[in-house]
This record gives sequence, structure tokens and C-alpha cells, in this order.
Amino acid sequence: MEKKPPKTGRPRRYGQPPLSGFANPELSAMAAWLRELAERVYDQIADLPREALDFSPEDTKLSIGRLTAHLAWAEATWVSRITREPIPEELQRTLDIGALTDFDKPPVPSGTGAELIAFCRRVQEGFTASALSGVADIGAALEAGGRTVNVRGVVTQLQWHWTYHSGQIGLLRLLWGSDYQWTNEAILG
Repeated sequence: MEKKPPKTGRPRRYGQPPLSGFANPELSAMAAWLRELAERVYDQIADLPREALDFSPEDTKLSIGRLTAHLAWAEATWVSRITREPIPEELQRTLDIGALTDFDKPPVPSGTGAELIAFCRRVQEGFTASALSGVADIGAALEAGGRTVNVRGVVTQLQWHWTYHSGQIGLLRLLWGSDYQWTNEAILG
């Protein structure tokens, strides 16, 4: 496989302003971080051609496109569970390609990087933010997905989820033949 030049990545950003219009200030900050972590993934995939997004090494059944769709699916699914807001039908049809139920099958083509990014942004800006904005008590116990959770815990898990799969996306990109050089803004302390 021909080695492609590495991409210098978007700097990690540390000073995220909270999103406006949230009933709970802590949750508005958490939602802002969720968006920032997604922006890292978008930067990792924006320049990739379809063959890179659909590349699935050996028997992994993982691809960059599948993982990106999975991130959007998990976010929408869990936000819907904890807020009781239904996922719009138009989003749900596309979200289903990221569902865990199909991870034992080879990934389906995911579209272009621009299409994946636009879809994930529609989930975050058009569903996640509006569903979470009205939540006032993020520590209250509630039943969701067959377990007792709270909003703070679920949104923290989603932050970890974006981070974890961003690393896998970076590895798949490298295995495909294009490295991604991680960069940082100045860390203030």
C-alpha cells in the first residue's frame, strides 16, 4: 500500500465555553466538551477518501465510517433514553448503520467524510443539544437502557466513548496508510 503524507491535526482545545440555552450549567459545559471531542474525529476523517473510510483490516469488521456512525448512534440512543425525547425518524434510519447489532457483519459503505460529518453534526446540534438543554437535575437516578443511570454519568460515558473510538479511528487511518499527527493548544494551568 502506498504511504500517504501525514495530516497535521487540529489542535486539542482545552477552554471550551459552555453551550447557551441549557437549564443546567454543568451539563452545558459537558455538552460543549462532547462537541469538541467530536470535532477531533471530524478532523481525523475530513480529508479521507471513501476507500479509507470503508477500509476494514483483516477480520476486524471495523472501519472508520462504521465507527463514526456508531458514535452518532450511541450518542443519540443514550440521549434519547435519558431524556425520553424520541429520535427523529429521519435520523434513526441513518443511525442504524452504527448500531451494535451489526458489528458481527462486514461494515457497509458509509459515504463521504463530509456526509458523515454533516450527519454527526445534525445529531449533536439538532438532537443532542435540544434534548439535553431542558435537563435541570443531572444527578437524579433514572432507568435507561435496562439500568439505573443519571444524566451526568451517561454524558461522561459519551465523552469517553468519543475519545476511545477517536483512538481506533486514528489507528485505522494509520493502517490504511495515512498518519495523523496529534497537536495541542497551549495547556494553561
